[in-house]
Amino acid sequence: MPRSYLGIDQSYSGCAIVTYTPATGHTGVERFDFSPKTAGTGPQRLAHVHWTLREFFQAQHLTDTVGAVAFEGYAYGSKFKREEMGELGGVMRLALVQTWHPGLLHAVAPTTVKKYVTGSGRADKDKMLLAVYMRWKFEAPNHDVADAYTLARIAAHLDPELQVEPPELKFQQEVLDTVRGTKKSPRP
Repeated sequence: MPRSYLGIDQSYSGCAIVTYTPATGHTGVERFDFSPKTAGTGPQRLAHVHWTLREFFQAQHLTDTVGAVAFEGYAYGSKFKREEMGELGGVMRLALVQTWHPGLLHAVAPTTVKKYVTGSGRADKDKMLLAVYMRWKFEAPNHDVADAYTLARIAAHLDPELQVEPPELKFQQEVLDTVRGTKKSPRP
């Protein structure tokens, strides 16, 4: 069975998950609505998010050989809804470690996701959509899916067992080194 890679972009209102299978070229997109209107608030919402993601991850675990998972990490310094995002991110991380070995899981900073596809950690949402299409010919319906697709591509390169060509651009290799924790510090 070919290996698949998950890219996850979670936000306050929902979650986009892309499953990318390089061997077949298949890309699957799943969107979950976690808005308070749909999922409730407080502990009820967290329970709903956890249950939904855990069920999805378990189904993936049973049907695919997942080589790596890359998910968007926290936007440190962000002031808006940071506590809620921390709670949602914690619940998602719990569902991930209940499904896969922690060594398969990689948190990727939002600026690092942008840099991997555009070369700049400051790219806006429209530039991300265009860059994903131009680089990989993947037409994402929105910026959440574009981010998740980029994360799935990053995950594929993080799997040491997958024999894929190295990234084509220097800044992409720098991103992978950063995520792996192998980036060399510049000398003083």
